[in-house]
Amino acid sequence: MSTSSHAGLRLAGISVLALIAASAAPAFAQSADQPAAGEPAADAPQKSEEIVVTGTYLGNIRQEDRASPVLAVDAKALQRTGVTSLGDLTRFIPQNVGSAGGMQDLAKGGADTRDTRSVNLRGLGSGSTLVLLNNRRVTPQGGDDFVNLNSLTPDIAINRVETVLDGASSTYGADAVAGVFNVITNTKFEGAKITAQYTGIDKSHSWNVQAMVGFGNDTFHSVTSASYRFTDNLQNDDREITNFFNPSGAGFPGRFTLLGRPTAAGGGNLVINGNDYTALFDTKAVGGRLTVVDPDCGKAGTNSVYVPATGATFGLGNCAYNFQPKNPIRPESRSINVHNDTTIEIAPDQTIFAEISYYHQDSKRYGVPSYAQNAGNATMPASNPYNPFGVGAVFFGRAIGEEGFPGGYDYRVMRDTVDQQHYVVGARGELFADWKYTANVSYSASHTIARDKDTDMNLFQAALNGFGGPNCNYLFNGAGAGAVAGKGNCLYYSPLQSDLSKMDPSLIHNLQTDVYFDFKREYYLAEAVVNGTLATINGHDLAVAVGGQYRREKSSSHYSDLLLNGFAGFLGKRLNTDFTRTVKSAFVEANYEVLDGLNVNAAARYEDYGGFNTTTPKAAVNWRVLDQLSLRGSISRAFQAPTIANGSTALISTGVGSVTDPTKTPVDTTFRTIQTFGNPNLKPQTADVFNIGATVLPMSRARLSLDYWHYKYNNQIQLQSAQAVVNASPNGAAVIRDSSGNIQAVQVTSFNAPSGTATSGLDFAASIGFDLGPVAVTLRNNLTYLLKYDIDIGSTTPGAKSIVYNGVGFRNQFVQSPLSAAAAPRWRSVAGLDLEYGRHTISGTWRYTSGVVDDQAVALNTSGSGSVIPATATTKIKAFSVFDLQYGLRFGADDRFDLTVGVINVFNTAPGFARFNGYLPSIADPFGRQVYARVGARF
Repeated sequence: MSTSSHAGLRLAGISVLALIAASAAPAFAQSADQPAAGEPAADAPQKSEEIVVTGTYLGNIRQEDRASPVLAVDAKALQRTGVTSLGDLTRFIPQNVGSAGGMQDLAKGGADTRDTRSVNLRGLGSGSTLVLLNNRRVTPQGGDDFVNLNSLTPDIAINRVETVLDGASSTYGADAVAGVFNVITNTKFEGAKITAQYTGIDKSHSWNVQAMVGFGNDTFHSVTSASYRFTDNLQNDDREITNFFNPSGAGFPGRFTLLGRPTAAGGGNLVINGNDYTALFDTKAVGGRLTVVDPDCGKAGTNSVYVPATGATFGLGNCAYNFQPKNPIRPESRSINVHNDTTIEIAPDQTIFAEISYYHQDSKRYGVPSYAQNAGNATMPASNPYNPFGVGAVFFGRAIGEEGFPGGYDYRVMRDTVDQQHYVVGARGELFADWKYTANVSYSASHTIARDKDTDMNLFQAALNGFGGPNCNYLFNGAGAGAVAGKGNCLYYSPLQSDLSKMDPSLIHNLQTDVYFDFKREYYLAEAVVNGTLATINGHDLAVAVGGQYRREKSSSHYSDLLLNGFAGFLGKRLNTDFTRTVKSAFVEANYEVLDGLNVNAAARYEDYGGFNTTTPKAAVNWRVLDQLSLRGSISRAFQAPTIANGSTALISTGVGSVTDPTKTPVDTTFRTIQTFGNPNLKPQTADVFNIGATVLPMSRARLSLDYWHYKYNNQIQLQSAQAVVNASPNGAAVIRDSSGNIQAVQVTSFNAPSGTATSGLDFAASIGFDLGPVAVTLRNNLTYLLKYDIDIGSTTPGAKSIVYNGVGFRNQFVQSPLSAAAAPRWRSVAGLDLEYGRHTISGTWRYTSGVVDDQAVALNTSGSGSVIPATATTKIKAFSVFDLQYGLRFGADDRFDLTVGVINVFNTAPGFARFNGYLPSIADPFGRQVYARVGARF
C-alpha cells in the first residue's frame, strides 16, 4: 500500500474517532435537523419578522425540516477563526476548493491585483456557487465572473453565514449548481459595538476597525455597520517557498536579432566580453541574420541565466529571466464597507424594509518593473551610440530589468479601485389567513478600474532612435520641429543590461505608459413571492410558495487608447464591449408532511433568457424516523447560463498566460497574449445533483451527520486551453506569429464539453458538548472526502469519443486539462476543541488538506480508445496540516468588553512546493504564522 494510502487511512481513523467521540461546533455543523445557530425556535413569536431560511421560499418551513444539508457559521464561530474578512472564511469550509482572487496563482490567472475572494464549492468553479446577501442576488465583481465576498458587508454585521451544499437552481435559478452561500446580517441589533483587530505576519500585517449601531422602537428599527480594513503587500521574495528561479524566455537582458554582419568600430571583428561575435555570425547566420542573447546575460543583479544552445559557449540560446521574486503573493489594499438595514412597520403585520451596502477598495500590486514585449518588435539602429554591434538589431525582451530603473523605479505598480453598491427596497406582510408576501426591487452594481503600465511600442522605438524623453518634440508621425536624434531634449535609450544604469531617468516616459481597464456589472431586479397553506390534507398542511423574478443584467468593458490600438508591448489589443440581457423567471415550491416527521418537498423554476430557456426541477424528502434519527435525500437539475459576453461573437477579453512553442529548438516557454472570443452557439450548462444523508442525535448536545453527494455536468462550458490550441495546430489560424515565427497571441473560445465534470464524495460533520465541572467543552469536526472528480478533456481527434479522466489526487493542470478543472485533494477537514470557563474561552482548530500530484504542464497519456493511461507526473505537493489557537476574555460590567488573542498556523508550517508558482493556493497559503489581537466593546 502507498504512503498516501496509509496517510489517508490514518486520517480516516482520526476523523471517525472524532465523529464518534466528538467534533463541529453547532455553528459549523450541517444543520439539517436543528435550527441554525442564532435562529429562533419555530414556535417563537415572529410578528412580521422575516426569518431567512436558506434554500426555500416557504416561510413556515423550518431549516431542520429541509432535506438539503446546510453548513451554518454564526457570528461567534466567525470570531473564533480569527479571520478579518468573509473571503478568508472559506479556508474553514472544507467543501470549498480553490477560491479565485486573493493569493497569486500564476498558472490559473485571477484577480490577484485586488483583495478579492470567491466561493468555489466542490471545485466546480466560482461561477457555479450562487452568492446571496440576505437571500438576494448580488452582482459579480466588474471584470470577474464571481461575487467578491469581501464586498458584501462588514464582518461585525454578520448574524450567520449559511452554505447550502446541494443544487438550488429550482429555488434561486442560474448559478446555484454547487450550492448557495448566503450571508445573513443582524437586523435586530440594539446599542453600539466597536472592534479592532491587528494581525501580524512576517514581512506583512493587516488591521481591521469596525463599528455597529442599532436603534429603534416597536415600529422602526435601523442597524448600521461600517469597517475599515488595511492589508499590507507580501512579495514572493519574502517567502522561501516562493522565492525560487522561475524563468521566462522573454527575459532581461533580452535577445537581439542582428540584421547584418557585426564589426568593431575600427573595422575588425567585434569582440565583447572576450567573445567574437563576428566569427559567430559568419558561421551561424541564416539569411543574413543571427539572433544572440544580451552579452551580459547572467550577470549578477539581472536575475537571469544564460541557457546556451547545443554546442554553444556564448551568444546562442536563451536568456532565462527570473520574474518570480518581484511579483506579489498578495497586494496592498485599503477598503471601507458600510451597510444598513432598516425596517418600518407601517401597519399591523405590514412592513417596509430597505438595505444599503457600499464598498470601496484601493489596492496596489507591486510587480516586475516592466512587461516583456509581446506585440511586435523594436529595432535598435546602428546609429544608436549604445549599440555595440554596429548594425541594426531587433530587440525582444523587457525594456526594464530586474534591478529597476534609475530614479527609484524598482517596481511596476498596478493600482485598482473597486466600488460596489447594493440597494434594496421592499415590503412584506400578511395577505389573508396564513398567506404572506414579500416583494422587493434592488439595484446591485460593481465598478472596477484597473490601472497598469505597459510599453507603447511607438514611443519605445522613438527612444531607440534617439527621440526619447518627455520633452523631445516627437509626434505620432515622426520627429517634430527642432527634434534631432540624441540632441538637446531628445535622448537615446539602450535596452542592454550594461547600459541601464547610464540611462536618464526621464526616459521612463518612453518605457512605461499608463493604461486602464474599466469594468462595470449591474443587476436590476424585481421579485415577489407569496406563500401559505394551500390545503390541509389528513391533518397536514400543504405549504406552497409561488413567485417570479425580473432581472436585467448589464456588462461593459472599456479600455484606454493604447490597449484599443494594439500598440501595447505586452497586454495586447482590446475592444470595448457593452452587453445587456433580460432574464424572466417563475417558480413554485411545495412541502407536505405525508406522515408525522416525513416531509416531501418539490420545487421547479422556469427561466427565459430570450435566446434560450430552461426548467429546473427538484424533489426532496426529509424523514425524522425517531427523535434521534432523521434521513434525507434530494435530486435536482441545476444550471448555469453562459455569461452575457461569452454568448457573443466579440473579442471579450485579452490576457496573458505561459505558452510553450513546440516548433522552437530549444523549446521556448514564455508568457503570450491570449485572446478570448465569445461563442454564440453556447448552450447553458446543466448539472444533475443528488444527495443522500442522515443525522443522528445520540445524546444531548451531540450530533453526527453523514451525506453522500454527486454532481454530473451536461454541456459543461469550458474555455479552451491556449497550450492545447498550440499543441493541436502550432501554425493554425488561432496561433498568431510575427515575421520571425515567434508566437504573439493565441485565440481561444468557450465550448460545451460533451460529458462534463462529474464529482462525488462524502461529507461528515459532528459535534458534542459536555461539561467538565465548571468548564463547558465542545468538540467539532467537518470533513469532506472526495470519491470522484471526472474531468472531460474533449477528444484527441474530431468526432472521436470524449476523453474523461479521474482527477482525484491531482493538481489537474495537465496540458489537456480545461481551465475549469481544480485541484482535487482527497481529504479536507476542519476539526477543533472549544473550552469555556466563566468569562474565559480557549479554541483550538486543526485544518488539514491532503496533498496532490503536481501535474502542472505535464501531458496526459491518452489512447485512441478514449481511455487515459496514468500520467508520468510523480512529484507530490505535500499535505497542508496547520493548527490555530485562540484565547478570549470578557470583562467589565455586563461583559461589555472583550479581548482576544490568537495564532493562526501555530507551528509556522510552510506549504508544499508546487511548480511554477511555488505553492498551490487551493491547498495551502504561504503566509506562515499569523499572530492577532482583537479588542471590542459594546454599549
